[in-house]
Amino acid sequence: MNITENLSTQDILKRLSEKNYTEIFNIRSRVEASDWERIAVENLKQNIFANPNRYPNTKNVLYVHIPFCATRCDYCPYYTTPYTSQKITDYLDALEKEIENIKNTPFIKSTTFSSVYFGGGTPSVLSAENIKRIVYKIFNSFNFDKDGEFSFESNPSTLNEEKIIALKSSGMNRVSLGIQTFSDRFLKEMHCAHTPEKAKQIINLLLDYGFTVNIDMIYGLIGQTKEHLEYDMEVLNSFGAPHQVTLFPLRIATHTPLGEELERKEGITIKAHFKRLLEFDAFIEKTMLNNNYFREESPVFYHKKGAYEHKYHSTETRIVGIGSSAGTLLDDGEGCNFHNVDEYISAINENRDPAISGVALNQQQAYERFILYRIIYMNRSLPNFKEIVEQRFMEHYGVPMGDIYDKVLEDMRRLRFIKSGTDKIIFTDRLWMVLNKVKIGMPSIL
Repeated sequence: MNITENLSTQDILKRLSEKNYTEIFNIRSRVEASDWERIAVENLKQNIFANPNRYPNTKNVLYVHIPFCATRCDYCPYYTTPYTSQKITDYLDALEKEIENIKNTPFIKSTTFSSVYFGGGTPSVLSAENIKRIVYKIFNSFNFDKDGEFSFESNPSTLNEEKIIALKSSGMNRVSLGIQTFSDRFLKEMHCAHTPEKAKQIINLLLDYGFTVNIDMIYGLIGQTKEHLEYDMEVLNSFGAPHQVTLFPLRIATHTPLGEELERKEGITIKAHFKRLLEFDAFIEKTMLNNNYFREESPVFYHKKGAYEHKYHSTETRIVGIGSSAGTLLDDGEGCNFHNVDEYISAINENRDPAISGVALNQQQAYERFILYRIIYMNRSLPNFKEIVEQRFMEHYGVPMGDIYDKVLEDMRRLRFIKSGTDKIIFTDRLWMVLNKVKIGMPSIL
């Protein structure tokens, strides 16, 4: 049954306010934005931004989406689009207008951001001049901590010394490089635009210029053996010391092109693939710890020499997202802008809200979302995982977690997201299918 059938906007919003967040998460995975979300999003951001931030100094981050890429990598689940110089100019014009529309609102004026993250897409496709243009606009429109983290997602194929100098002179201090692997074979198979040699060159150049460097890697690629992984770890640990390394497991869902390719090329099931991921993860952790890294509860490793905890976590920060496909995740609601660049530009130029979807949340739902996202996206196999969640919850909200963690687990069992009859948190196939579909505007970084 269509949940909007014969219901007014007020009735829809009332029904949503009575649901737990896990149910909302489930609904948003199977209902198109043209249905209830377009009604729920009506004036959502305006209503939130019309009031001061209740948590003005606690994990507030700004996400800026640059949707353009030089090539489309096979593993990438995020929205990207081809570009021309004119398209980039039109997009940056719209981005600046969106900034102007929100920068003087009570919420933004009362907020101090601990981080800005330029994600994508591939922000490094911008020219040096355009990098300076948009970074200048951001730093002159929002308030940031003096010791804030200012990150720019990049790809070695589109980053050069001129752009690195532009980033440095503009005030950026962290670059996240999408390396994925140092194997020429796998880079070609994934249609990545860079080579291992270019990747090594850019890493060393960034270190020379004094950036905090994060290297994004993927393991569990189709056809990847432990020997291949050993080689990636050997190259990774040959540098002076990248400060952070993010190692993402390639999670493959059933009934997807990657799932079919796995069965065709390797003749193994997705269950066997996940077992291999666990084996690879154990090997990675042992190797990284032996090379002076320590591990967070997420896939991020920090080098003991000069490292600091990454300030931007899409699972537990208050995010204001700008640009096409950007997600906004705040205590009072969440939403996502138009994915299509032309739709986004048109909406901005016609003074329309660029949001394509969203939902208002009450305090209890916000609490539950915080815990649900950590269960789904963080390393829940840690023996003290619940205690870590409890500590992070207190840091985030300043109140005890109470029984909300257990309630969220029970909601997940009831929706058949996790298996019953076990103390371990084991995801069901149903949850993996939901994660393939859910449109919550999650930024492209953990």
